Amino acid sequence: MNSGNIDEFISHLYRSAPRIAPEYYREWALEQLAQVIAFDAAFWGTGNLQTEQFHYISQLGLDPFYGERLVETLPLNPIRKGILENLGAPVDMSDVYPDRQFYQSELYQQLFKPYGIERILGAGHADQRSGLYTLLSLYRFDRNHRFSADERQLHHRLIYHLIAAASHAFFLHLQFNHRTQQDHAAAICDRKGCFHEAQPQFLHFLTEYFPHRQSMALPFQLPDVGHAIEENGLIISSQPLGELFIVSIRMAGPLDLLTDRESEIVQLVCSGLSFKEAAKTLDLAPSTVSNHLYRIYDKLGISSRTELAKLVGATVKHSAEP
Repeated sequence: MNSGNIDEFISHLYRSAPRIAPEYYREWALEQLAQVIAFDAAFWGTGNLQTEQFHYISQLGLDPFYGERLVETLPLNPIRKGILENLGAPVDMSDVYPDRQFYQSELYQQLFKPYGIERILGAGHADQRSGLYTLLSLYRFDRNHRFSADERQLHHRLIYHLIAAASHAFFLHLQFNHRTQQDHAAAICDRKGCFHEAQPQFLHFLTEYFPHRQSMALPFQLPDVGHAIEENGLIISSQPLGELFIVSIRMAGPLDLLTDRESEIVQLVCSGLSFKEAAKTLDLAPSTVSNHLYRIYDKLGISSRTELAKLVGATVKHSAEP
């Protein structure tokens, strides 16, 4: 496969993300990969290095129980060590387990033989900032059909883009369905703060604002749903995603200096209400709302409703009030 075709394949992975539901994207990507590297079955598992369990499993040409059997036989599997010691570089089973030993092994008899798997090419990818680990293994049913050096090299080049494109598809869907804002970076975590997915910008925030963090999990307490917290100049919030949580991070801005009452007044005033209308809504005196607004102006370093509207991205009705 020439360089131009490879570049087109990589571009196709990213460009197709908006039109494919994220729960089907990885299986679709494996089908595309089969058009450039011949294989009969494939396993794509993502988990966390701390737990050594796969959070997400996608597979092609295998039954739903294969992932469980793979995990159960990991202690018997020498290719796992070879992959972890050579992250990103594809490892052929024959490189770590000579054929004569492999085909007589307990591992082959328990895991691979029942599925007709005779040749294995696996590669791993890990992000040390998040602890996210991916195993992508390709299988052939013909023992005489070895993976070539060119196919290994191609697998090496494509694994990063397969993982990145799948993450891109996931967060595109997330932004559309959960209305996550463009200035926020997001990650998916469990209750313990262990990562299941993470945008690069989210991990960049953690590296920059929490440079001394040690673990591969969130360096702060998971915020209660619906309540944002401020940590190290970042505003952090969460919302549920099934049994997991969408954790959003953004840099703190001027509006974060406001009290809850001041934020309420800003919202009402920027929606076009007059002092009297805002005061009635909040059961306050108009003069109290006016005093609050002047303190808001002072905090934000502005002097008019127009400037306030620009800060919150709103359009206000023309008013004689300041």
